[in-house]
Amino acid sequence: VESGIYVNAEGFPEEVYSRPGKSVETSFSYDYDKLFDLMEHERDSEDGYIVWVLGPSVVFDYDTRNGLSRLAENGYVQALLGGNAMATHDLEGGYLNTALGQDIYTQESDPLGHYNHLDTLNAIRKVGSIDEFINEGNVRDGFIKTLNRLGVPITLAGSIRDDGPLPEVTGNVYDSLDNVRVATDKSNLIICLATTLHSACLLYT
Repeated sequence: VESGIYVNAEGFPEEVYSRPGKSVETSFSYDYDKLFDLMEHERDSEDGYIVWVLGPSVVFDYDTRNGLSRLAENGYVQALLGGNAMATHDLEGGYLNTALGQDIYTQESDPLGHYNHLDTLNAIRKVGSIDEFINEGNVRDGFIKTLNRLGVPITLAGSIRDDGPLPEVTGNVYDSLDNVRVATDKSNLIICLATTLHSACLLYT
């Protein structure tokens, strides 16, 4: 406390970071089978509501973007929570075929590709919204475009590090938490991938 850092040595129960036979970073087919069973149960339930919380690295790959879109089209996505970067890079993939300047299929860096996400942001801000940018035919494919077409709600929470940001991003943290609660209060299953920042945010909703 004297140095300004508070450490709670018992902040999480042991099963969060240590489980017999595996760690939190270990994947087993059984875990995915169980997750799919949960997803299928929620999709087929009258009040089923699956919320996805995604970080930007999830949308850096061509096949993953397609896989997420197929999940949405088959009823496994009722809401998306994320941040500026995740949405920007997915839209960049559909607009310029890159994510953070790397080709979404080959992962090769484009010359001056590090400007691509800024060009995407500026193009979207110029027309005023993600909806309008998509409606004008600027985005070929991607998860955000699929959710837009299906009418699935997207909630984007801002952070101090954001470029741009996208017009739909809520910068005020308290307003963001209120927006997040709209989805989480309905949810029966929340799937968090590749974002410690937004996953931790859910602890306070």
